[in-house]
Amino acid sequence: MRRSTYVLRLYPRPWRDRYEDEVLAMLEQGVPSWMDDLNLLGGAFNAHLHPCWGFADKSSYLRTLRGSLLTIFVAYASFIIAGLAYQKLTEYHAFMSVAQTDHAIGLLFLLVVIGSVLALSGIFVGGVPIVVAVIRHALKNKQPGLLFLLSTPILANGIFLCILLLLKNIHPIIPLETIISRTTFVGALLITVAVSTGVVCRAVSRCEIPEPLLRFALRCAMLATAAMALMFVATTVWGLGVWSKEPQLFTRNDGIFGTSTPLTWLGIVMAMAMATAIALLALTRGMSSRAVLNTTMQESV
Repeated sequence: MRRSTYVLRLYPRPWRDRYEDEVLAMLEQGVPSWMDDLNLLGGAFNAHLHPCWGFADKSSYLRTLRGSLLTIFVAYASFIIAGLAYQKLTEYHAFMSVAQTDHAIGLLFLLVVIGSVLALSGIFVGGVPIVVAVIRHALKNKQPGLLFLLSTPILANGIFLCILLLLKNIHPIIPLETIISRTTFVGALLITVAVSTGVVCRAVSRCEIPEPLLRFALRCAMLATAAMALMFVATTVWGLGVWSKEPQLFTRNDGIFGTSTPLTWLGIVMAMAMATAIALLALTRGMSSRAVLNTTMQESV
């Protein structure tokens, strides 16, 4: 009984104020088993995922589900930057030669490519219906601001392409010009991704998205998150495999913009790990919200 009392302290304060006495009275009717304690731990986890469980209406959980999907979208956008860096790293002839001569390393590279296609497919298939819903909402309610937000990524990417063309026609002579050119490229890329992602999230958060679309998008987000995890694992094992087969490749400065190769690879892996972890946490929260909505639907029936 004492063990169960300690477990109940893990629940949020609002939950304990409302339900703790009832649970304790139920537990006093018998000797709580370890399985009961595990169930209580699972309940505490869900209670922290949804602190409003039992205190809020259905719309709160729909907003949580929508927020989880947007978080996964942001994590994917961050993952893309790391993926571009990995693609640039593997363009060097030495890395391409290793992938061609060693079948295991070549397979790992192929898994990264497959994962990128699956992740993009999941985000695209799940996201397009939501974007269409936002457009319909904007037209129906005469909100041109939403349409402007959705068109901003096109404008931002157009400006980024213009910057790329400008940098391509510039041929740095002195080191300072090279540093300015590379800094401009990286800054333009980061700003473009941040602006494009932010305005889309802003537009979606200002609309009431139908529940079926959110449920469908969550299933697509599962695919995208799993693909991100696959790419993270494949990139990590790929780097370790190349390091083991051709250790001299990791003693050079063949990384991004001539930086250290091992530091570049390590930075890519860390960025992928962070983005994947965020996506997994958001997916867990979204799936928990869906479970609450399913329970609410069954109770209403």
